Amino acid sequence: MGRRIGLVFAALFLGFILALIFFPSFRETIRRTPANRAGIGKTNPVMIGATGFLAYMKEGDVYVIDIAQGSTSRVTRTGGASRPRVSPGGQFVAFSRSGSLVIARSDGSTEYQVPNGSRPETARWSFYNAALVYTTADGALMTFDPRVGENGARQVDAPGSGVGTTAVWAASGARLAFERRRPVRDGYSRDGIWIVDTTTRNPVASPVYLTAGTSGLRLCCWTGNDQFILFWQVPLNEDATGSPARLMIAASSSSEPVEVTASSLMLRGLVGAGGTGAVTPIIDGGDKPWTSRKRLVVTEPTAAPNGQLQVKRVVLEASEQLSPGAPSLRLNGTTIAYSVGPSLASTGNDVSKSLGNRRIWVVGIDGKQKRSLLPEATVPQGVADDQPEWARDSKTIVFARRLGSGSGPTGGSRGGQLEVWVAYADGSNARRLVGGLADPGVNDLGLVDYELVYDFQP
Repeated sequence: MGRRIGLVFAALFLGFILALIFFPSFRETIRRTPANRAGIGKTNPVMIGATGFLAYMKEGDVYVIDIAQGSTSRVTRTGGASRPRVSPGGQFVAFSRSGSLVIARSDGSTEYQVPNGSRPETARWSFYNAALVYTTADGALMTFDPRVGENGARQVDAPGSGVGTTAVWAASGARLAFERRRPVRDGYSRDGIWIVDTTTRNPVASPVYLTAGTSGLRLCCWTGNDQFILFWQVPLNEDATGSPARLMIAASSSSEPVEVTASSLMLRGLVGAGGTGAVTPIIDGGDKPWTSRKRLVVTEPTAAPNGQLQVKRVVLEASEQLSPGAPSLRLNGTTIAYSVGPSLASTGNDVSKSLGNRRIWVVGIDGKQKRSLLPEATVPQGVADDQPEWARDSKTIVFARRLGSGSGPTGGSRGGQLEVWVAYADGSNARRLVGGLADPGVNDLGLVDYELVYDFQP
């Protein structure tokens, strides 16, 4: 018996040695598996039925929580990271370090810089695939498939094409919308919104809408059904991020665009994501900062009797005393979650006060069944709940909770902490996912840049 066991172990050892010799991929797997591969923390679901992945920053390092499993993995150990973005399925994380785009496996086993990733803030994962899009400083459009490894980069639009700073995936994960900006002289430019199918061997971009003159085009997003693209049209001398602009919509098959609203701030966080149809909730109103004179509006492109595109608008929240923000649409397109707080008009133009007591509300797209997510008695004084996001399970909502003032400039230099919570859509079983994060602070528009600190992949 002992001799048989010895022969078995000898055979296993010989097989291991042969694998090391003849299979480089196996060698690489062994080499890149450090001690921090194992997760830390709980191994039971955070809440029954809750799904999604949360990437977050703590003391300069990246962590990932698998909400369904209730487990946490530490991704990096060298510090200096920011803007984490976790991929669908939670297998990879993209983040910024020293001004470069970096990809890592969520278990911490692999990490490498992405080629030409000098604009890490432009990186966006596809909704359903582990495919990353980003733009480069020399005007190229790139995608990156981390499943291929360090050679996963692919050029979709060549350098010198004038690709702007925004590129977004369609929900299907096959097509990309992006900007091209071609300055001709001071105050005059040729701008366009383009789309490209990344599944073809030699992708060829086609225009959705082109313009030339003293106004530019700035991309926002796709509608949930991939049929329409939203973008802003803005004077070139006023095209800074967050400036007031005219929000437009056009069919992705190329058509004359129509106006969604005459003036809204050029901030993608004020245009609601989610859903599988063309319905899109927006925060209307172009006054600065964003807590001034805003309305929650549901928009939907429809066909007019003459066959032209038109936009149906339904105002759900419009009050001089309240300021809605951060709309998020449920996957089935029936319900919106958003944050509400006192407007500047009700706080004597004090931006800090207008951000200090925000709460999450939910409402049907028809304006019915409006209610707060959590009972007021369960929310401690001095906190602000913001940035609601629906999980794909359509049962749970993840949101940010700010503690303390956190009212300083970006970077949180005046203190305050940030927590990330999850709750069932009916408000029950609210619980903290992670706490003790640094509040990113407030920018000149009165906005909190949560992307610096965490990212939720539903």
